[in-house]
Amino acid sequence: MDKDKRIEELEKENQQLHKKIEELSETIKLLNARIFGKKTEKLDKNQLSFFSEAELKELDIDSDISSKENEEVEVELRVVRHRKVKPRGQRAEFLDTLVQVDVVHDLEQKNCADCHEKLTLIGKKCVYREVGLKQPELFCRNHYQQTYKCENCHPKGGDKIVAGKVPTSPIFPHSYFSSSVLAQIVTSKYLMAVPLNRQAIYFKHIGLPIDTKHMARAIIKLSEQLETVHNELTKILLKNPVIHMDETPFQVLEEKNRSKSYFWVMRTTEEFSNHQIVVFNYSSSRKQENISNLVGAYTGAIMCDGYNAYSSEMYPQITYGSCLVHIRRYFVEIVKSLKQGRGSYAVRAVELLNRIFKEEKKLEYQNAEEKALKRKLHLKKYVDEFYDFLDTIPNPSSKLKKAVEYAKKFQPRLENIYKIGELPLSNNPIEQVIRLSTLVRKNSLFARSVDGAKASAIFYSLVQTAKLNGLDIFKYFNYIFSLLEKRENVKVGAYLPWNSKVKEICTK
Repeated sequence: MDKDKRIEELEKENQQLHKKIEELSETIKLLNARIFGKKTEKLDKNQLSFFSEAELKELDIDSDISSKENEEVEVELRVVRHRKVKPRGQRAEFLDTLVQVDVVHDLEQKNCADCHEKLTLIGKKCVYREVGLKQPELFCRNHYQQTYKCENCHPKGGDKIVAGKVPTSPIFPHSYFSSSVLAQIVTSKYLMAVPLNRQAIYFKHIGLPIDTKHMARAIIKLSEQLETVHNELTKILLKNPVIHMDETPFQVLEEKNRSKSYFWVMRTTEEFSNHQIVVFNYSSSRKQENISNLVGAYTGAIMCDGYNAYSSEMYPQITYGSCLVHIRRYFVEIVKSLKQGRGSYAVRAVELLNRIFKEEKKLEYQNAEEKALKRKLHLKKYVDEFYDFLDTIPNPSSKLKKAVEYAKKFQPRLENIYKIGELPLSNNPIEQVIRLSTLVRKNSLFARSVDGAKASAIFYSLVQTAKLNGLDIFKYFNYIFSLLEKRENVKVGAYLPWNSKVKEICTK
């Protein structure tokens, strides 16, 4: 009896070990897919070849929704570039938009080689066209003040001198930093992710002697003068009934014993917002109180991920949405790690989620209230079908179980889309604006000081907001820095990207 009991115990233990091995193998496959796989959620149709053509077509709907960059793992990837075939005529159309400079190739001898009579010009033809590039050139702009003397007036026996008014003064007197130089520095760093040390090399190449230290100080000083603009953008953003919110890590050397600080990011929704706004804020932590510090007494809705700081218990006045792309991402990772012919539950989940996105695109409405109603009438049945399907999955594996639990946990938040039409299905719009800061962070590695990190938050906000409003970033900064040069106070509204003067001067 003891022997039979021991055999039974060993068999049970063996089953548990096999289950553990399967779970660990699944985890390894997922990690390999994250580290070495493509940074996309598009599914390989070869991987899903055991499904019908109709199912595959359904699976591919919106399956190229890009995933948020994995910020915990630094991996060097070899990218193979494939030449994209441009439509015929696209190059010619582009060349037509440029300033035209004609180079005429003429005959050296303009007499006929046979009869020696003078040749008559009858026309010309364009043999080829090319793009020319002119390297930036430095020049000195001298500001003169005209001075006049009245020949009739002699107050107290002297001359009456009248000088012209000088409406501007340098932001940084006796420096090399004009509004245009500063605009180039800020645009290069916060739009094109060029670190200051590389910019210093470039400026030296064109003959401008400015170093990294002076550029860093100038950026911080500029950000302090533009803080009121940042605050105004925040104020306008928080008037919207729905906003996006997310956070991303950033290292600041001055923060002792802390390898990660954070940028907390907010943006308006792509639909139903009067103005497109992005606001970055720096914080030394990812703690929950950051939310109250940023949104204050905000009583609208926030589209966010599943991070537990976004708490309904802590902030009951806020309604939260749930990102359907995040829910989908858990199932996509499982599908990408599975062998052919396995994992139909995860694949079916992705198919059902894709259909929700597809049906959302079909909705027609005039306003947010009508959109919420249409969602309840036409979209709810597909959302319900997805959750009903999750209830049918028997004994899911560890990863599938995690995906199912995550989806069910945020079902109540997802269903807020039937009440609030402004709530989007996805938090992707804010992840897209965060990607630029991720690229800058990788190129620059870190910020040295808290002041530098706060300055970066202000300039990220201005760059991304200007981009969303269709502005040329260099022109925008050149213009608003010229406003800082004015001796008289300029109202904060003059700096905003949708100001009529800004749009007139800075639109691409």
